Amino acid sequence: MYNHLTREQRYAIYLGLQEGKSLKAIARQINVHPSTVSREISRNSTRCGHYSWRSAHENAVIRGRHLPGNRHVNYNIKREALSLLRNEDWSPRQISGYLALKGDRVSHETIYKWIRADKTGELSGHCRHRMKYRRHVRLPAKTRVRNIPDRISIHDRPKEADGSRFGDWEMDLIIGKGQKSAILTLCERSVNYLIMERLPYGKNPDKVADTVIRLLMPYRKNVLTIQPITELNLHATGKSPRHSEQRSFLQTHMPHGRKGLSKT
Repeated sequence: MYNHLTREQRYAIYLGLQEGKSLKAIARQINVHPSTVSREISRNSTRCGHYSWRSAHENAVIRGRHLPGNRHVNYNIKREALSLLRNEDWSPRQISGYLALKGDRVSHETIYKWIRADKTGELSGHCRHRMKYRRHVRLPAKTRVRNIPDRISIHDRPKEADGSRFGDWEMDLIIGKGQKSAILTLCERSVNYLIMERLPYGKNPDKVADTVIRLLMPYRKNVLTIQPITELNLHATGKSPRHSEQRSFLQTHMPHGRKGLSKT
């Protein structure tokens, strides 16, 4: 927890400087960090570099009074603000705006602070939301992909496709600016073997499917599962390197580690 320097500590800093002590020695003497002593001297020294503990303490007190949380609100202003809250059921923002038109400045956050400090709950009863905020919690929803019929969800992935065997592939598209260019990536999960190729036609489904077939054709005997991108209707069109054994899943990420790289 941060603590401000006391009058006695500032006086000790003044004496230490007069005796020619180092900042570390002064800091050890008053039990603070050396950077605290350095900031105190630079903040409260005169243009000539002279440090006065008396003026330093007075300046610190003045700065503390000017902080937003330390401003004193006139009792009459506070009474009128709470009266508007009780009798008119105005919100703190409305009260703050109304008083500002009269030349009386009080922040709506200050009014909320008064409401929270009321242990009886009377003031909060005049707020529209009763000072109770509901947080909406999103429930996990099932995977819904409408552009690929009969798609198998990633939640139904077989236990064997955990990345320990060779043959489970993931696909992804890197879309360029304006969606005018794209790069297709194919990654084998067990060894993170990566194949990538630039797509001059962008993310055209037919062109992407033809590129996937061409790139995976040399590995057609080792294509056990494929996790395609949503733009690619691979198994619905029958375009698959090994469609009799292929199962499609949705995967929203690619592995970070790359052990192999092949560009065609």
